[in-house]
Amino acid sequence: MVRHDKPVTDTEHLPPLNALRHFEAVARLGSFAAAANALHVTHWAVGKQIRLLEDWFGVPLFERRPRGVVPTDEGVALLNDVKSAFARLSSSVTQLRGEPATRRIAGVVRVNALASFALCWLIPRLADFERHYPDVEVRLSTTSRRLRYVGDAFDVGVRSGPEEATGLLSTPLMPDVRLPACSPSVLRRKPIGTVDDLRAHTLLHSASTRTAWSDWLRAAGAPSLQGARHLHFDHVYLQLGAASEGLGVTLASLPLIEREIATGRLVCPLSEPAWRGPDYMLVTNIERAQDRAVAAFTDWIVGMAAAYRVTASGGRPAIRMRGATSRATQAQG
Repeated sequence: MVRHDKPVTDTEHLPPLNALRHFEAVARLGSFAAAANALHVTHWAVGKQIRLLEDWFGVPLFERRPRGVVPTDEGVALLNDVKSAFARLSSSVTQLRGEPATRRIAGVVRVNALASFALCWLIPRLADFERHYPDVEVRLSTTSRRLRYVGDAFDVGVRSGPEEATGLLSTPLMPDVRLPACSPSVLRRKPIGTVDDLRAHTLLHSASTRTAWSDWLRAAGAPSLQGARHLHFDHVYLQLGAASEGLGVTLASLPLIEREIATGRLVCPLSEPAWRGPDYMLVTNIERAQDRAVAAFTDWIVGMAAAYRVTASGGRPAIRMRGATSRATQAQG
């Protein structure tokens, strides 16, 4: 008699799906109690599912704090993948049931972001959100101050670095990798092939990134650039605009110059070292996280950030970063 071994399928390597559902709810809402209420189960049942998942992976997924829980680094990585997988599954279910792709979610979502991020990265993508959710009204505001309490009038925020305020859930959205960038006209006048060549150029600065050049120069092993001229601006977007007009060389956050690189208005003459600043973080007001419009926007921006990371890293030579590794092109980084 011939023995047929049972083939191993991809799903046999997956953790318990119900546990993943509980994990996503806890991570999104910031507490076991809130997740239990949202899932209509007991606090004990949620805890059991999280313990099951942590045992399956062999690592803790949450860090317990007096006012709730926050995902560990492993938990954040899992959360991003789980959100993406649930979004794809939801889309497939919608199509199979013959429902409109937009799901007719209605409501208001208040988004607060850094002005430079809103102008350079978010606004160029908002048409995609409106196409998928035409009945959701986005109210976009900008500020550079930290979001310190739930009373701030926002549902979703984008910040540089984590926000530790009570009632806010802060998760990484995308890395902030920085490289020197300038107009091609600058290079035609004075080529840049090494870090030392920057001495012959004007370095552009902004008020919110005062230490960016010095941080990058330390990563490059060049403590100073004596002889270089300096030009200062009070906003990052003015600094980037000056770079596009050929006024000098800026140390650019690569997500913010995506369009300029694509159109050729800016180039990155040095591919390394790439310096990584604090990650762009997605900050969610826990009190509003269950709202359908807010959840739709959160899922959408996480998906757009994931798509950007793939686009920005695919097929490009590796760039060495201080303490991390990324992949980028000389033009995009």
